[in-house]
Amino acid sequence: MKRRDFLTKTTQIIGTGVTGAMPFYSFAKALALSHNEAKWGYIGNLGPKYWGTISSEYRICQTGLQQSPINFKQGISADFANFKITSAQVPLKILNNGHSIQINTDPGNLLQLDSIYFQLKQFHFHHPSEHKVRGKSYPMELHLLYENTAGDVAVVGVFLTEGLENKALQPIWDAMPLNKQPETLILGTTVDISRFLPQNQSVYRYRGSLTTPPCSELVQWVIFQEPIEISKAQIEKFKQIFPHNARPIQHLNRRFSSYKIQK
Repeated sequence: MKRRDFLTKTTQIIGTGVTGAMPFYSFAKALALSHNEAKWGYIGNLGPKYWGTISSEYRICQTGLQQSPINFKQGISADFANFKITSAQVPLKILNNGHSIQINTDPGNLLQLDSIYFQLKQFHFHHPSEHKVRGKSYPMELHLLYENTAGDVAVVGVFLTEGLENKALQPIWDAMPLNKQPETLILGTTVDISRFLPQNQSVYRYRGSLTTPPCSELVQWVIFQEPIEISKAQIEKFKQIFPHNARPIQHLNRRFSSYKIQK
C-alpha cells in the first residue's frame, strides 16, 4: 500500500451527545479572527485561561462544551472505513505567525472523511503536544488543517517523538523564521505531506474545536496513534522559537470515545 494514497483500516473515535447553538466559523473566518487586534498568547494574562475574556469573538474558548485538545484514555470499538489522504508535493510557503511555524499549501492534498472531501489549507506545529494519550504528552504535535466547500473543518494530528532526524521536515526547519514574519516562498523547495504520516494507520477520532482562538467547535479531529520521529536538535530549534505553544487539556464533558486498532 502506498503512503501517498492510503485508506485506513483502524481507528479510535470520540463522538458526542452534545449539540448546542455554539458559534462556528469557517476556516477563513477563524483565521481572520485569530489574527485580529485582540492579542492572545500562551502565558500570563494573554494565556489560554483568559482567551474567553479577551474578545467576544473568543467567548466559546471559555463556554464551549466540545473544546480541544483532550486526553485519550479509553474507548469503544468503531468502524472507520472512509478515511483516505491523498498527498502531493507543494512549494514551501512558510511563515511565523507569532504563535507557530505555519506552512500554507496549494490545492492537491485531499482528505476523505465519511465520504466528504476536504482540501488541505495549512499545517503547523505545537510544542509540546496538545493532545495526550493516557496522560502522556509528546515533545511536539503536527496539525494539518483541512476545509471542505461548505466551510467545515477537519484536522489531522501527528505526534512527534524524539528519535532520528526527520529528513522530510528538515527543509521546513532550515527555513524557519525566528521572528514573526509573513509568508515567504522558498524557491526550489517542496514538501511532501505523505512523508509526515506514520506507517501505522491506527487513529483516534473525535469532535472538538480549534485549539487556538476563536476556538470554533464542530471540528472533526483525526489523530494518528503512532508518532513519527524527530531529532532532539530539531525539537530544540523549534523550542527556541516557541518555548511553549500548546493549549492545556480540555474537559471531555458528554463526549464518548471509541477505537479500532490496525491488524
